[in-house]
Amino acid sequence: MGGVDAPWYMKYGGRLLGIVGAFFCILFGLWNVVGILLLNISCLVSGILQMVVGFIVMALEAPCCFFCIEYVNEMANKVESRPLWNRAAFYCAIALPPVILCPGLSSVFPCGLVFGTGAIYGLMGLGKKASADEMRQAAVQSGLAGAYPRARRRMIAPAL
Repeated sequence: MGGVDAPWYMKYGGRLLGIVGAFFCILFGLWNVVGILLLNISCLVSGILQMVVGFIVMALEAPCCFFCIEYVNEMANKVESRPLWNRAAFYCAIALPPVILCPGLSSVFPCGLVFGTGAIYGLMGLGKKASADEMRQAAVQSGLAGAYPRARRRMIAPAL
């Protein structure tokens, strides 16, 4: 995943959430397309968009599902080499239009899973939190180290 030093559960959890979200996007997208029977055009368009979102996310997260399409593996490798925040922003952006067009549980749930996948990739893109010693050294170098103990004393024992 782009050489990111993220915990294994974030890497595999994000991928698994993306695959599950893509599956539900396709499934509930078909359900929204049935909205044409009720003359609900916005839910029809939302369902079509939702299925497209599901296929895109499935192609990027599990390209082995599309072994018969030649360029899917190349596209997945190209996306894999990009920074994680690109994938996070893309997933969050493509998850919103179906929900805006047809707000309902059949759109919010699957698109929420795809949005959650984008949020996980965004958190992985932020990187690992620094240790307490590294944060102290950064505070000393920036000149904020002297202000920290006074602020802490005020928070613990406020003046009456």
